[in-house]
Amino acid sequence: MKAQIPLLTSLRGIAALCVAIFHARLIFFPQWKEPLSEYTLFLENSYLWVDLFFLLSGFVMMHVYKKTFIQGVDASKWKQFMWLRFSRIYPLFIITLLVLFLWESIKYSQNIGFYGGPLLGSWGLTGIPAFEGPFNTFDSLLSNVFMFHAITSSSLTWNIASWSLSVEWLSYMVFPFMVPILSMRTRITLWIPALVWLILFSLNQVHESLDITHGLSSFMRALCGFVLGGWLCNIIVPSNLKRIINNDLVLLVVLVLSLLLMHIQVAAHLNIMMFALLVFISSQQERRNTLVFTFFDNRVTRFLGDISYSLYLWHVVLLLPGIELLNVLMPDLLKVWFTQTDWSIGLLGVLTYIMVTIIVSTLSFNFIERPLMKKLRTKFVKPSKVLANQ
Repeated sequence: MKAQIPLLTSLRGIAALCVAIFHARLIFFPQWKEPLSEYTLFLENSYLWVDLFFLLSGFVMMHVYKKTFIQGVDASKWKQFMWLRFSRIYPLFIITLLVLFLWESIKYSQNIGFYGGPLLGSWGLTGIPAFEGPFNTFDSLLSNVFMFHAITSSSLTWNIASWSLSVEWLSYMVFPFMVPILSMRTRITLWIPALVWLILFSLNQVHESLDITHGLSSFMRALCGFVLGGWLCNIIVPSNLKRIINNDLVLLVVLVLSLLLMHIQVAAHLNIMMFALLVFISSQQERRNTLVFTFFDNRVTRFLGDISYSLYLWHVVLLLPGIELLNVLMPDLLKVWFTQTDWSIGLLGVLTYIMVTIIVSTLSFNFIERPLMKKLRTKFVKPSKVLANQ
């Protein structure tokens, strides 16, 4: 199997950007939230891009580690695998947590209360003292440090996007033990996607949404995507079918259908199953210089994919402490901003937010994320080129 799979990196970058805008609509752009939802539910459904992360993670983990664990798991291999995953996700996570803690400490010393914009204010989330909420609390620090905060009663604490890292970390722990089952012939394991669909359907029925970010249900949500992604990676496509799938029309149709389901209101588990198809079809594409393929897989989208982890973590830091800092330094200007309703002004604001987020994420990727990962990995194991950025 080829070491790099076209499109999957690009998909991760697009997903991270959509999640960043999904959160920003609540903080910086609340005045356009409801008007936009009258035209499209794309942003309102964009919490589901996190499920695409789970699918991609399962697919990539299976792609990289199948040969390592197909015969079983021993303590040495498991520890090496977990160290590689730890060195990939923990350093940047703990740094963003420290930045948030530092800002909360400054707020405490200056008696600055929580501010999250007019929408969160309408929810009663304004003026709360530092370290008392709504997200940054002393009693949630320990669970965040050890990354098990997603299975607590309130996972949206500190870096609120990191709940998904918490359940993904738990998924990593059990993944090696699932590899022998996921590696069986597809016709024997057809029960796996059926079971995943049933679990997602049940979660959606019980919670009336799949925007589940805490408790055992959030772990089940992540594990479903992880397992389904791993199962998809094990599918062997016959050469004649591969030729049919590997073309611009099939790729375009699946992409359009995925976006269309995000645009309209459908059962969330159907969006995830469509994302699964998108991941599978994307993984079967060979790199080519065609208009459709190049549109979705180019230097820009691959770059977004490379910095996607930094983008995913830093956008929360830019949003929550960012708006509080603006409210301290220029409250009058911020009030004027929230009275703006012109669509062109909103678009300019979104583009500015995206630009700042990408700049910060690029600096983070080059000077924090990648150097720390490499340094930690040389302390324990020297990964192969295939594993270097996984």
